[in-house]
Amino acid sequence: MRYQSQVLRLQTDGDYSKRLPIHLCGELLRLLRPLMTYSVRMAVEGASVAVGRTPGWLAAASDVRFADYCRDGNDTVMQLDLPAMGAAAPELYDQAELWATKPAAECTAVDVFSGVVNEVDRGDQDSLRYDRPLLRKLSSMRRVFSEHLKSVTFPHGSYGAAQVCLLTGNTTAVAGRLADSTPQPLEVRVAGQLDMIRRSTRSFGLQLDDGTEVQGVLESADEVDGLQKFFGKRVLILGRAIYRPSGSLLRIDAHAIEQGEGQPSIFSIVPPSPSRRIPQVRRVSAGHGCDSFSSYVGCWPGNETDDEWKKMMLELKK
Repeated sequence: MRYQSQVLRLQTDGDYSKRLPIHLCGELLRLLRPLMTYSVRMAVEGASVAVGRTPGWLAAASDVRFADYCRDGNDTVMQLDLPAMGAAAPELYDQAELWATKPAAECTAVDVFSGVVNEVDRGDQDSLRYDRPLLRKLSSMRRVFSEHLKSVTFPHGSYGAAQVCLLTGNTTAVAGRLADSTPQPLEVRVAGQLDMIRRSTRSFGLQLDDGTEVQGVLESADEVDGLQKFFGKRVLILGRAIYRPSGSLLRIDAHAIEQGEGQPSIFSIVPPSPSRRIPQVRRVSAGHGCDSFSSYVGCWPGNETDDEWKKMMLELKK
């Protein structure tokens, strides 16, 4: 496989210039490698981490080699050798694109990670480039910065030719705040038409009744083969809703996918995040009969009438 060179510039003072303490050098490289892996996986699969063995394409795309280093003024310059995404994962680029964040074939893991840093630096709460685990991992990099090491400059764009991207202690602080503001995952049931399946990345597309497209990721690639019989049909997704820092839906991590014919439209909506729910409490009013829904529970955080609830319950029993 062909490797190409990209340069990282460490803004260091005279004491550290080309003389990095071994613990700092080791910590920096130890953190950078998983950050690149998380970023590439997020861009391709829509999730930065997964259970199970690392797929071959991801291992190849994350194969970053330390090639050389030198001094430029007080700065320390590191040369890394790594493959382009298209060369590392040709099978991904032979297929139609599923998610809009898939990197260009000529981009490397360094380019992908620099895109993450760029959007974190802007405090983008609706970015598709990161989820909570990736933000937490980036936040943990704060310990490498000090008065001796001010920043790490990454090439950004195709082969890093377009611009540079600066990673600083402030970037890691923003990442921590974004992670803290991200709503907790929510267990959900979502119905819709299975619109797209991609085995190599465990990914699928679900079209809701209102035409909204939701992306999902299966827990295991082995489960993808079982989806073929559901393609183009209505299904019920059982899983966890994963949110962006803004509270909007990022994806659904699917535990199971079942036949969904007959599932009511109430399940075919984008699950709102717990922190963004606005309770609309309907109190029991005088004169309700003892057979009404409200007479049993006292209140319901929604606008459905008793007749509507009876109808939905009958549909679920079918």
